Amino acid sequence: MVIALLGMFAVTAGATTPQLACTPSSLGFGEIVVGHTETLLVTVTNTGQKSVTVSKIAVSNSKFTSNLDLPLVLPAGQSVDVNVSFKPTAEGQTSGTVTFSSNASNPTLVLDVGGDGVDSESLSARPSTVSFDQVPIGTSSTVPVVLTNDGSGKLTLTAARTTGSGFSMRGASFPLTLDAGKSVTLNVTFAPKSAGTDGGSLFISGPALNVPLTGTGTAYSVKLFWNYNSDAAGYNVYRSSAAHGTYSKINSTLDATAAYTDSSVVSGQKYYYAATSVNSSGQESTRSTPPVEAVIP
Repeated sequence: MVIALLGMFAVTAGATTPQLACTPSSLGFGEIVVGHTETLLVTVTNTGQKSVTVSKIAVSNSKFTSNLDLPLVLPAGQSVDVNVSFKPTAEGQTSGTVTFSSNASNPTLVLDVGGDGVDSESLSARPSTVSFDQVPIGTSSTVPVVLTNDGSGKLTLTAARTTGSGFSMRGASFPLTLDAGKSVTLNVTFAPKSAGTDGGSLFISGPALNVPLTGTGTAYSVKLFWNYNSDAAGYNVYRSSAAHGTYSKINSTLDATAAYTDSSVVSGQKYYYAATSVNSSGQESTRSTPPVEAVIP
């Protein structure tokens, strides 16, 4: 009899499995500077066999907000990502709930949320700003940025991302938790895509730390000159990576002047150049010798 009753209870418990669920089951924003806003995602999933209509979202604390177009029909097995934001107005711990109302088997789904308002960040970055100075196009430069938990408790870094053209980051997997006094190193790289100064940032979510990034892309070029020939209708320019290697024509149209600028060179490479003249009948001379050598810094 006891075994039979336990079996009946097990069946009953299975029948009450929540149809609407959220992942993660709670959100911790960590330390956020007063007046700043941090946004995290929660995934709401319909685990049942029938569609669910979410009709209302209620937030118990005004320091937290959540936006979703309602009513929302969520088909069986489908999910939706919901933004939840936290903006502390004073120092100290803050908690609340986000409640989803629907026609699911569990009509009320409650998400617990919490965070700390702080006067300043407990996460520091060394260096606090990163300047890459001049980096030639086609190359890259990397600077290590050390993040340190200067607080007295654990600190969770939920994500990291870079903004701005040419900047990227690697060196750690997120989310990660730093114990008090511990550090993690991220390698920030600048690979300019064009000449000029770029600006961006390394942004750490959780403590909402922003590290400004700047870098200048520089383009090298080789300027070639040769003696003008009055009998020539124009000139062709050839380039090779070896003095006695294969030469390829690099000008798309016949060059009418006795000068040419090659802007497609790459830093750290060596190039060899030769020119030919073409008369009005289209006859081309042999390549000039010896070839001109150019070494790109």
